Amino acid sequence: MRRYLTIVFCMVSAIVCFPWAGATAGKAYIWHDKDGGVHFSDQAPHPDEAGGDIEEREFKEAPRPEPKPVTISDNPIEHAVQSTFRLTNRRGGGSGFFINADGLAITAKHVVKGATYSMKAEPAGEKKKYSVKIIKKSRKNDLALIRVMIRKPTPYLEIRKTETLVRGEPVWVVGNPLLAFKETVTSGNFSRIFPGKDFKKELKIKAPYKGDWVQFSAPVIGGNSGGPVVDKDGRLIGIVSLGFKAYNAINLAVPASYIEKNFAAQLK
Repeated sequence: MRRYLTIVFCMVSAIVCFPWAGATAGKAYIWHDKDGGVHFSDQAPHPDEAGGDIEEREFKEAPRPEPKPVTISDNPIEHAVQSTFRLTNRRGGGSGFFINADGLAITAKHVVKGATYSMKAEPAGEKKKYSVKIIKKSRKNDLALIRVMIRKPTPYLEIRKTETLVRGEPVWVVGNPLLAFKETVTSGNFSRIFPGKDFKKELKIKAPYKGDWVQFSAPVIGGNSGGPVVDKDGRLIGIVSLGFKAYNAINLAVPASYIEKNFAAQLK
């Protein structure tokens, strides 16, 4: 009997002393019946039921859970910011972004043109700079595949198929304008897929690179080159490449789908 009483008492103590989610304020009662049996309940027994003293204990109301903190995954645009980094070298620099957790990344080819091993990457929120290795440059498009020599897992962007874009849908650009305004976000809209052949036909100039372009209206300036253009879900739709100084609402990005076309072998 003594062992039984000890077990029951410990169970009641655990209930009283260690609140759990959903617990409310109240009381617990421990009492013996006329035959010596031990009982506990959340209501006081009737005087005829109890054969002796009734022990009363109070519950403490369980603390309400803290609001869930906002994490990177809760905010797609913040995730895009955390996936983007500033690129610098002796000639200048631009922006880049990770495409996997192992430091593999993308930037614009013109950002790394003439770059040497002096190139450094500065991830969002960090002051430390990491060395960068150029893996491959595209022959046709303004794209370069690089690796940031970082040993911890890196946040990265998922790629959205270019053909799923809808005219007028909102887009965001993440980058480092003038290389001074780090982690800057601008917004605009997707305008259309601008055909590469229209450079000469409509603009009367030779296209600097081959292929079609993602035309968007989010403002960009020098330093944004190589940075990502993302949709509302933080998915990559393009890589900032060209802008028209006189018309800042008309800018061009390399379609995200061109990454696979150019670097399929390296991404396996």
